[in-house]
Amino acid sequence: MRILLTAIGKRVQLVNHLKKHNYVIGVDAGTLSPARYFVDNFYQIPFHDDRNYINTLLDICKTEQIDMLIPLYEKEFIILDEYRKRFNDIGTFLLLSDKSILEICNDKWNTYNFFRTNNINTPKTYLLEDIRNNRLDINYPLILKPRDGMGSKGIFHVKGERELSYFSSDQNNYIIQEEVKGVEYTMDVLCDLGGKILSIVPRQRLEVRAGEVVKSRSVKDFDLIDSTLDLVNKLNSKNGNSAIGPMNIQCIVNKEKDIKFIEVNPRFGGGVPLTFESGVDYSKIFNDMVAGRNISPSIGDFRELVMLRYDEAIFREEI
Repeated sequence: MRILLTAIGKRVQLVNHLKKHNYVIGVDAGTLSPARYFVDNFYQIPFHDDRNYINTLLDICKTEQIDMLIPLYEKEFIILDEYRKRFNDIGTFLLLSDKSILEICNDKWNTYNFFRTNNINTPKTYLLEDIRNNRLDINYPLILKPRDGMGSKGIFHVKGERELSYFSSDQNNYIIQEEVKGVEYTMDVLCDLGGKILSIVPRQRLEVRAGEVVKSRSVKDFDLIDSTLDLVNKLNSKNGNSAIGPMNIQCIVNKEKDIKFIEVNPRFGGGVPLTFESGVDYSKIFNDMVAGRNISPSIGDFRELVMLRYDEAIFREEI
């Protein structure tokens, strides 16, 4: 099968995993992308907000006879969803959740409201503008997050009212969330083309650097697995739409063992190679999806491993 990945950046481990069973083409808006030297073919493309972005991708998919397009950059998702049919018409399946789910996941205020209305445990969350206009009874410390933020970009920790006053005078389009102390987990979730959940692997985040996990371990915690299963089933029941392909769902477990969900991201998590090595072969599963083969769920069927990441470099005389 022929897969196209967008915004490949430094996703070398992901590329190498998918190449086990597939021919992998990578695209990126920049040329300084380490992963370009690991894909089977590479194209430089316009930025996602360029008017030629979609037509360039469509041309590449035609030329390379792409079976499955997997976007990695959240800013592309809504744009690509609008052109899902055009990709399908040329034989390219877009591995991306339906629009209503993207709108829940890509806006943290929408995510919070989804949690609240579906009785999913989550930290108390407010719009920054509501706190600025109303003296609400809130508990410190707090975390400020951009509603459309990715990773750790634009996140601030607020210890008291004085700091909050400083930020609230300058920051718009932010949510404020009560800070929860505890153990952080990311659940790697994989759904089939109809929204059926195939796999859930919880990963404990042991060390995070610049928003990306560098030390992690996969854990067979069935409280986490069952709670995540309930969350995704509730997502799938909304308006009959489906979560499709990879997702990563983040939570914190406090000292009372309460699971508090904080984010849902309809894409690969940065630490997903640990899930691959723990025994969930996404590369083969994607191949089976496109071939129309029956795929049996394997929820909880993985081995527990520890992942310790380190830096490597590529050296070239020219780029």
